[in-house]
Amino acid sequence: MANENKSGAGNRRQFVRSKIPLPERIASVVIVGLLAGIGIAIAIKGKHFDPNLFAVRPDSLKSTAAAVEGKAGTAPAGPAAAAGAPAEGGEEPAPATPTPAVKGEPMDITLDGIKPMSDTEFYTADNLYEKIDGRAPAYQSFNVVQLRCRSFNILAAAGSYVDVYEYRFDSPVDAFGMFAMERDPKGRPLDFAPDGYSGEMGYFFRQGTVYVQIIASDQKAVTLTLAKAIAQNRAKELPADDRGLAGRRQLPAAGLIADSVSYVPENAQGQAAFKDVFQAKYNFGGAELPFFIMVAAPDDAAKAWKSFQDFCGKFGAVENLPDVNGGRLFRAKVFGKWKVVYQREADLGGVYDATDETNAQAFVEKYLRGEIK
Repeated sequence: MANENKSGAGNRRQFVRSKIPLPERIASVVIVGLLAGIGIAIAIKGKHFDPNLFAVRPDSLKSTAAAVEGKAGTAPAGPAAAAGAPAEGGEEPAPATPTPAVKGEPMDITLDGIKPMSDTEFYTADNLYEKIDGRAPAYQSFNVVQLRCRSFNILAAAGSYVDVYEYRFDSPVDAFGMFAMERDPKGRPLDFAPDGYSGEMGYFFRQGTVYVQIIASDQKAVTLTLAKAIAQNRAKELPADDRGLAGRRQLPAAGLIADSVSYVPENAQGQAAFKDVFQAKYNFGGAELPFFIMVAAPDDAAKAWKSFQDFCGKFGAVENLPDVNGGRLFRAKVFGKWKVVYQREADLGGVYDATDETNAQAFVEKYLRGEIK
């Protein structure tokens, strides 16, 4: 009992209100009644629309019709004046010239079994969002110039059609970059377009400076057959141009995981000197090896190789390896992963982020000897 008396909890009195005073009960009833009245008033008002609440009052607009005096009455020459603002001196400006519609060569595809549904549509980088809202910024980041698109009815299948999109970029490299970024990992390689694949609903490939998308409305046999015919037509008609893609062409085909090819325009491997780099993954020695290639002027390639070697030395252990078929190599372990990097004349490349240094070195040496093509 002595311990209980010392604790604060033992001395507290439990207080319970057994009776609510009359003034409090009256106040509660009044508050509830007011809330009910407000709710009823809102409900009644909501069922009756008063058009006068939103009617335009002409008298309130008179002040805006009067001439503006002072400095604000004179608009400077330039875009504002061209848009219809008063010119200096109070003279009325010429009517604003409307923005001309985007023009281009119509997309004419002459194939049996299809018929255009409408005219060819054209979009620039500035208004691309009107057609592909949400995806436009990615295309703009790769310097898209124009989108040309058109839909074609399938005559033998009512309601079926094929959409054709041709995104034109400023260079083949940028076209490839956008194509590679959107590549479907489940796509099947095409035999008529090296940088292309087919999916369940269409065909996608890069031809010159153009990234082409052929999308079928359904999976009917006749629709997919004509979608492929259209894709082959575009691959044949669009000019071939592989400028800047020398690195892509030097990626070996043996063991290549097709959907892994990517393009890094700058700062590849975290190196400012690594630009226009092509990367891919390969099945080799029972493992997946990431491999990259950059093609540059021989002096630039040599400087980039040495810079990368020094960089690896700051964060890991570096070992020079014997030259192989004219290429010099180094091996480095950085943050627990291996890199084997070579430089031969204008080419710089190698395996990176490998878990087995022996496997990585074997791949690069075989590549330099021409045993992996």
